[in-house]
Amino acid sequence: MNRLLIRAIALSTILGCSLSTRFAAAEEPLKGPSLDTAGKPLNAAAPAPTDGITPKLAGLSVLGGVLLLDMGPVNDRLRENRTQYPSDFPVVFPILGGQGFGLFSRFLIGGSGAGLLSRSADETTGHRVSASGAWGTFDFGYQLLRVNGFLIAPVLSLGGYGMSITSTQTAEVGFNEVLGNPTRSVTLTNNGFLTGLSLVAKTILIGRRGQVPGARSGYSLGLRVGGLYGFPVHGWRADGAAVSGDPSFGLRGGFAALSLGVGTW
Repeated sequence: MNRLLIRAIALSTILGCSLSTRFAAAEEPLKGPSLDTAGKPLNAAAPAPTDGITPKLAGLSVLGGVLLLDMGPVNDRLRENRTQYPSDFPVVFPILGGQGFGLFSRFLIGGSGAGLLSRSADETTGHRVSASGAWGTFDFGYQLLRVNGFLIAPVLSLGGYGMSITSTQTAEVGFNEVLGNPTRSVTLTNNGFLTGLSLVAKTILIGRRGQVPGARSGYSLGLRVGGLYGFPVHGWRADGAAVSGDPSFGLRGGFAALSLGVGTW
């Protein structure tokens, strides 16, 4: 995974967390007037009193899981050269990343990012080919349920992705041969825009009662399940240079991930 992809994940998560911190003031229902009138007549025209400052509701967590990725177009090319590539790329990639969000009224605003841990295709002796990638998105959701530290929200994600495939020669080679032909590996990259839909469910496992009625603060456990659909901005590139006859590809698939973190909701 190159440094540009790592920076994209970090920037998306940081910006998402910044948005959640800035706009996370949750507008909870205001309390009505006291039923104890202390002998005073009720005035229906008077506004209901409010008390206190509405606290912020937000969360920050790391997540890990799996992505079921459509590697069909790439695997089709591997099948055309079975003498060198006996098997296809796996379609299941482990993912590791982070997410942050805040609640503004019933709306969730935040960001998330994840990296696809490298997977390899079986190869002949002296050669290795591996694939990895990453994505980062801004997240926009709507609170369906929030009660006693339990939260459920559907989320729309918009951002970008990067995918890379690296082919490397691993066979022993002479020193003079390396000097005469230094290119022993090549990296193919594919970048594009990304959209996604997911469902987020989180609960406070260990914590205390929050300042907002029905909210809790503490350590959280969550589950996020959804799908991603990428739109490439260009075809595959070999070490930054355009290539011809490349297969069509976009980061597309479904994922499921557990999250651990802290928050108040």
